[in-house]
Amino acid sequence: MEEAERFARDGYVVLDRIFDPAFIDGLKSEYLRQFPDVASSADRYKVGNRRIQVPIAMTGPYSSPDLYANPALLRLAGVLLGENFLIDSLAVVTALPGAEVQHLHVDHADLFPGNEILRALAGAYGITVAIPLVDLTPETGTTRLFTRSHVRPMKDDEFELPYIDRGHAYAMDYRLWHQGTENRSGAERPIIYLVYSKPWFTDTSNYGSGNRIRIAPEDLAAVPTEHQALFRRLSPNRWSSGAGFTSA
Repeated sequence: MEEAERFARDGYVVLDRIFDPAFIDGLKSEYLRQFPDVASSADRYKVGNRRIQVPIAMTGPYSSPDLYANPALLRLAGVLLGENFLIDSLAVVTALPGAEVQHLHVDHADLFPGNEILRALAGAYGITVAIPLVDLTPETGTTRLFTRSHVRPMKDDEFELPYIDRGHAYAMDYRLWHQGTENRSGAERPIIYLVYSKPWFTDTSNYGSGNRIRIAPEDLAAVPTEHQALFRRLSPNRWSSGAGFTSA
């Protein structure tokens, strides 16, 4: 699989037109319904200058297999993570107008500090799929991805800036160094972050007990049988009676 080979080599891959732009527009409308003023949301979590992460509820189009079980995404995750992969988290990160360059980071502490050989041999244990809800341009900004930094020391001058239209997505290795760029436009830059992982890994750095996967019982029950294993982190006895969601 060519995409998987590029991902393994570079630490990321752009996936062309895997969603219908009209479906993406529906996802954006639902995001705006849930978060009409994201900067004032009680669920907001600051991830940088004028950058906010929120746990989007998997209702409406977010409960559709067209999102979380997109065939292209499942093929890629299956090759890179093995057939037992699952969904670790789903959130939206928005860069507000005027957002500055984000701090350089990886999404989780190195599991093999100081051992680059073991790090490379272990392979990917998590894949972040970034699904922009707006076209990404030099004005809106994007994410600076430091090529191959998942398996070797990062080089400042080796990076890519995926400027992609709605319907496209990019996937990156959880070990890849990256940073959001400025938002010079006058509108938000919301991006869905869907994370698939191996069953033994879960992100304890970026998600608390209540915002990893937010889905109502009726929407979880409606997940097609063939996709239920993707949600097996969720436990029926851990529903939040007050918020109407569950988390790993």
